[in-house]
Amino acid sequence: MIIFSKALADQATVWETLRASETCQSLPPDLVRFSAMSRPVVMWNITRHCNLACSHCYMDAKSESREEMSLEEGIRLEDDLSALKIPILIFTGGEPLLSRNFFAYAFHAREIGLRTVISTNGTLISPQVARLLAEAKIRYVGVSIDSSSPQRHDAFRGVQGAWEKALQGLRNARDAGLRTGLRITLTRDNWQDIPALLNLALDEEIPRFCLYHLVPTGRGAGIAERDVTPEQRRSVIKLLAEAAVELKDRNIEILTTDSPMDGAYLLELLKDDPRHEYVKRLLTNAGGCSAGVKVANINHRGDVHPCHFMPHIVVGNVRERPFRDIWIDHPSQELEGLRIVKSCLKDACGECCYKELCGGCRQKAYYYHGDLLGEDPTCILKPIDQ
Repeated sequence: MIIFSKALADQATVWETLRASETCQSLPPDLVRFSAMSRPVVMWNITRHCNLACSHCYMDAKSESREEMSLEEGIRLEDDLSALKIPILIFTGGEPLLSRNFFAYAFHAREIGLRTVISTNGTLISPQVARLLAEAKIRYVGVSIDSSSPQRHDAFRGVQGAWEKALQGLRNARDAGLRTGLRITLTRDNWQDIPALLNLALDEEIPRFCLYHLVPTGRGAGIAERDVTPEQRRSVIKLLAEAAVELKDRNIEILTTDSPMDGAYLLELLKDDPRHEYVKRLLTNAGGCSAGVKVANINHRGDVHPCHFMPHIVVGNVRERPFRDIWIDHPSQELEGLRIVKSCLKDACGECCYKELCGGCRQKAYYYHGDLLGEDPTCILKPIDQ
């Protein structure tokens, strides 16, 4: 996650607000990474059920969902995560609002003091649902809108009318007093829509604009050739960097995720800028690819993955062992490897002077090379010598 608004305009962020009372904020910088490893942000796919058919879905969500954890199992998981004092639990799917257990989970999390956010397609957020989300103290509602064109968005999401429903859901969440964000997954089909979508977020008074890069997992692997070119990616990153500064007083946070080399490219843009060292410190502290370290994923069956884009790596199951035992007490070889991965990277990623603050996307390396330690071929930098 590269928060341009923090790096370039020194704005307080939604993320900082969500984590405002976290103990790790008071730790010395060299211990923050260790703390995050033991208390990761957890993304929980509570269901595989979805009402859309998105071209890029990493979970390959279906119109029905089987093998979901029971309500009792989910409550026990929330209790475990609360005891571990994780910073944030992200409810996602599929479409999380289609889970019959969603509000039971949301209100239980509120009762035990577990911070929660929701990642949703937005189509089911009626005014009544929005009020319930607010009552459950959902801290943030992220809604995906992938084009300024309803037709292009609907084609990408697989259902006609999805754009109108998503935008209305975003408005309903905003009007209920919830923190909201507009999200876009970048492809060759919509990269030119970024300015229009930024304007949409500004017009609708949505305080967060988050750009996701396409990661080849699930159905996303089937459209890997639709990823942007390096030139298109550089153009978008430069635009967002400039927008973060220009829109400093417009109350909008701009960030990207799933592409740690965005930070390295940002530093290249700032080579002769007095902000260079400050931004470098921020990015080094963030640490680049967070798989198996600062983020964890739990799917609808209870399988634990180092990242939601790594369904092929299962490091345990919370139906069989507590999350703490899987993540901290007895981590698998895969987890241990990811936690020292930057010392083992190969080829361009291993040689790059930015590897400590980037390291490339490990899932992209695996998809394209069959090797978690390989180079990320979507990098927008040339190999940089020490």
